Amino acid sequence: MPDFPQRRQSARYLIQLPLLHRVGQSGSGKVGVGWSRNIGMGGACVELAEKLEEKIPLLVRLQTDQGPIDAQARVIWTEHTAPVGGGIRHGVAFIDIGPDQEQALQALLLSKGEVRQAGVRLPLEIAVTCRYKGPADPNRPAFRGQTGNLSRGGLSLRLPLRLTPDTVIEVTLHTSHGPLKAEGVVVWVDSGERPSPGELIPHGLRFTAIGWSTTLSLGLVLAEPL
Repeated sequence: MPDFPQRRQSARYLIQLPLLHRVGQSGSGKVGVGWSRNIGMGGACVELAEKLEEKIPLLVRLQTDQGPIDAQARVIWTEHTAPVGGGIRHGVAFIDIGPDQEQALQALLLSKGEVRQAGVRLPLEIAVTCRYKGPADPNRPAFRGQTGNLSRGGLSLRLPLRLTPDTVIEVTLHTSHGPLKAEGVVVWVDSGERPSPGELIPHGLRFTAIGWSTTLSLGLVLAEPL
C-alpha cells in the first residue's frame, strides 16, 4: 500500500456512494450517514449530516454495487456550513485499509472513474407507489411498482403500465425505515415487445426534487450496517 503522503495526492474521481461512519477506531459509538462527492485511493470528499472536528479518527464504510468497502480514516478538513440542499462537506484521508478492501477500491475507481458524475446504481428491490404530478385526476389513479436499483440521482422502476419519457411523477418508496418520497421525471422506458399480462415494464427515473433528509434516509437504506 502506498504511504500516506503519496495516497493523499492520488487522483480523485466524481463517484457518489452512500456511506456510514463511526467516530473512533473501535466498534462502539454513534453511526452517522452521508454520501461521497469524490473518491481516490488516498481519501474522499464526503457530505455528512453534522460537522465533525478535524483530526478525528473514523471508521468509514462505502457502499458499492459490489459490496461495502471499509477503511479507517481521519478528518483532515471540514466546511463550516452546508450548502443549500446538501450536507456539510468533509475531507477524509484513508489511514488504514486492508488488502482486500484496497483491491476493491481500486477496482471501483477503474470501473467508474472515467464516468463523469458517476452515481453508482445499487441493487434495491422494494415496493413503490407512484402518483402523477398535477391536479388529481380519477382517470390517472396512483399505481404500484417495484424498484430495481437506486443511486443518489435516480432509480430504475418496474411498473404495470408504460409511461412516456418526460412524465413527471411522485414516487413513495416503502422502506424498512418508513416511507420516503421523491419527485422525478421518466428518462427512458423499455422498448421491448409488448409485455405479458401482469409483467412489469422497466423505466428509468431521474430525481428532480429530493430533500437532503430524504437523501440521507436513502443512504441509510442502501448501506449495510456498520
